[in-house]
Amino acid sequence: MDIFERIKNHPGPLEIYADYAEGDYIFPVLEGEIQPRMKFKGKEMIIWSINDYLGLANHPEVRKADADAAAKYGMAYPMGARAMSGQTPFHAELERQLAEFVHKESAYLLNFGYQGMVSIIDSLVSKNDVIVYDVDSHACIVDGVRLHFGKRFTYQHNNIESLEKNLQRAEKNTAETGGGVLVITEGVFGMRGEQGKLKEIIELKKKYNFRLLVDDAHGFGTLGKTGAGAGEEQGCQDGIDVYFSTFAKSMAGIGAFVASTKEIIRFLKYNLRSQIFAKSLPMPMVIGALKRLELLKTKPELKAKLWHNVERLQKGLKDRGFELGSTNTCVTPVYMHGSTIEATLLIKDIRENYRIFTSAVVYPVIPKGMILLRIIPTASHSDQDIDETLHAFEAVRDKLVNGEYKKEEENLHLNI
Repeated sequence: MDIFERIKNHPGPLEIYADYAEGDYIFPVLEGEIQPRMKFKGKEMIIWSINDYLGLANHPEVRKADADAAAKYGMAYPMGARAMSGQTPFHAELERQLAEFVHKESAYLLNFGYQGMVSIIDSLVSKNDVIVYDVDSHACIVDGVRLHFGKRFTYQHNNIESLEKNLQRAEKNTAETGGGVLVITEGVFGMRGEQGKLKEIIELKKKYNFRLLVDDAHGFGTLGKTGAGAGEEQGCQDGIDVYFSTFAKSMAGIGAFVASTKEIIRFLKYNLRSQIFAKSLPMPMVIGALKRLELLKTKPELKAKLWHNVERLQKGLKDRGFELGSTNTCVTPVYMHGSTIEATLLIKDIRENYRIFTSAVVYPVIPKGMILLRIIPTASHSDQDIDETLHAFEAVRDKLVNGEYKKEEENLHLNI
């Protein structure tokens, strides 16, 4: 079959909804400056779908640093890849400060988190090695594992017994190949809001020989005494062999970094294909990241305000009988029961009539018959934003339970 013909006949799990979902539920357009209230389809909404945890996206010091750097250097400088002509003292200084902040010997800048994680996994392992990773890992981890020519095993989400069984399988394999074992998990699982069981995983190093790679995109800046992430929160940062995070969450920017020993970072600098063959991160993004990191270190009140909002929101939801699963982070999943169409109608209602912008997750990401509304609190939200949201969630939950969306769904079927 012709490639284009096959694509036409098999559009994929998301594109099948494109005709009626694009612009509303997929690729929605938010207008205005990044803040708790923005416009969607001409109406002001309280926004709960942006990962600007510390409110830095629209912080005046950050905007000034970005603007000043762009005015001085433009968006092109430095030209070329880091290894050829794109190295600057600012890139090196940012790496030094990031390593210090997450308590590692060395760090290396990455242009993007997703491509960075894919390439890190590809670089760290050989065909003789075995990868063991959490079944609920982010897509960037899954795609990185797909590149691996050796064995790879998944363990049940946050299940240490399942991990241990797979480590035993891995050791049997490496006894034959002479390879090693890489365990991969997340500091915070972005959909459920659960922290990875890093401390328990690291404890298994007493029985098994493996290295641990942690994707801490949602933990960096939000967890730990200083904001150094889930490892600091759990008191086991030293046991993380390779630490990764992106600038796209707490740092409200573009880029990422990986941190480890000097030896491992040196190896990645000379072997990480996504960086060796890519243009250097532009100067405004590097200088802007330095300013963001400065604020993480010098303004603990930003994280304190974030957690004030998280605790107020999550307590308010729990007091009203909402199910939040086992989240122990800022990510706030709200679980309800209903069909995919009911979820669509609920989202439309809460946006149009209550001016609350949040996103829904349905089957096949979660079990059939479940609806997950994912809320991301930030330091910029106010108590009023939270109170209005709690009222709106109660209202749409009551409509869902009373069958109002089900009746609409049935009418849709009749019309069809």
